[in-house]
Amino acid sequence: MSGSGNPYGAAALRGSALAYLSGRAVSALLTFSAFALAARVLPLEAYGTYMAALAAMETGLALSTPGLDWVAARILPEYRLHAAGRTILGIICRLAGMQMAFYACAGAVLFFHAEQVAALLRMEAAAPVLSLAGAVLAVEGFGRFYREQMLGTLMRQGAAQAAQVVRSGTLAALLGSDWFAGREITALDAVRYELMASCGSTGLGAVLLLREMWSLRYRVAPSGDWTPPRRKQLLKLAVNTYISYLLAFAYGSQMLTLIVARILGADAAAVFGFSTNFSDQVRRYLPTDLLRSVIQPTLIAFFSRRRDFGGFMLRVGIWFKSSMILLMPVVVYFIAFGGMGAMLLGGERFREAGPVIALMLVGTALTILRRVVELSCNVVLATDLYVRWGFWLLAVPVMAVFLLTSGGRLTELIVLVIGAEAFFNFGIILALRRRGYPFRLAWGGLLRLAAWYGMGAGALVWSGPLVRFDMPTSVAVCLLLGAVGTLVAKPLSAAEAALVSDWSPRGARLLSRTPAA
Repeated sequence: MSGSGNPYGAAALRGSALAYLSGRAVSALLTFSAFALAARVLPLEAYGTYMAALAAMETGLALSTPGLDWVAARILPEYRLHAAGRTILGIICRLAGMQMAFYACAGAVLFFHAEQVAALLRMEAAAPVLSLAGAVLAVEGFGRFYREQMLGTLMRQGAAQAAQVVRSGTLAALLGSDWFAGREITALDAVRYELMASCGSTGLGAVLLLREMWSLRYRVAPSGDWTPPRRKQLLKLAVNTYISYLLAFAYGSQMLTLIVARILGADAAAVFGFSTNFSDQVRRYLPTDLLRSVIQPTLIAFFSRRRDFGGFMLRVGIWFKSSMILLMPVVVYFIAFGGMGAMLLGGERFREAGPVIALMLVGTALTILRRVVELSCNVVLATDLYVRWGFWLLAVPVMAVFLLTSGGRLTELIVLVIGAEAFFNFGIILALRRRGYPFRLAWGGLLRLAAWYGMGAGALVWSGPLVRFDMPTSVAVCLLLGAVGTLVAKPLSAAEAALVSDWSPRGARLLSRTPAA
């Protein structure tokens, strides 16, 4: 029953995680297929226009989420544990009304002002594509709200993932039918497919959320004193989070794609968008993103009950390192075999994108760290730090414009972004420590991991002229390097190993120099 038991207990967590991982595995395959198919059925210039339209859509989605996603993530688990059914329904409806109004307005702005946006990008012919992207913005915004902010936070991952699979499956099927038929499509066709996929997913998500709300209507509040979070606290959380979104957006992939499209043209935007899209796909299926909807509410609940920041960081550190262990072999592969990998993903037209993808994946490691930093700030309500340090990022788009107009290349642009990301993350980490929150990720294990992978990547690059690798052999070598490097580096600290040993004693012994007895 939806209203009984502990929805964030161990049994619920295991069931939700299983449903989530199963759905994400299917969705990952379908989404990656759609990504690869789009690169094949769209001509290069049309692909650049398609990427620019998606960037405009994601820009609208980012700007129309005024911190309400973090408000939902912070309070819904608490309401779900302590409040009566009708109170839970009330907070869901209020959040839904506000969030959907913002998405509808943002979609309408892009739909009716597509010509002005196209002129700004110097892509006047893309106006019909951008207009249709406005409709996708509104519909996809509703769908993400139902899937991620509501069903996911309420630990109904089976329902959330069913809606996501419908979206990625529909898009992959539509693009696949064109590829098998040998047809090339236009950017307008691709965005039309996005709209069809979003409509199906959003409709299913709405039905599943209504069913969950119906099951909660008569839930009785557990006994005990509970005071809901004050509106002033929630307003501060929403405002600071939204400002941090805007500041981080200044150097995000959507804004940079629009800058590249305006200065370097559609072909460069296609390469940059393709590389960004791939690195985003990799990040989404690492544990810090893949398990975010399951683990994040659990971590917030842990800190809310115990107020133990050290224990919170211990768990966050394991989560972060699991992503690093899985990311490193992919980074090494594209450092050593970037051209081969890019050609496999997107065909001959993207063969030269290998170095760009490799740098993007290095930046992905810092993006993952930003996820951890953001969660840490929000859980202790230190959101002002995220805002304060985010103001420094306003220099990034200015420097990007100056760099590209001065003859800079895409690789130099990505190096600029990596530097800004490192400055931002470590500045906030030091600020949290000054406030008495000991942000520690047992850095020694991460440095050992990076050193072993660095040596492996260097050996593969050096052996390139001497040994000819084909695709299966190159993948096998990088996977073997990943397994051996992780076992040799032993990235877990003793405290992390002690916690991991409760789940897997063997894993703790393999991944730590001094595992707990």
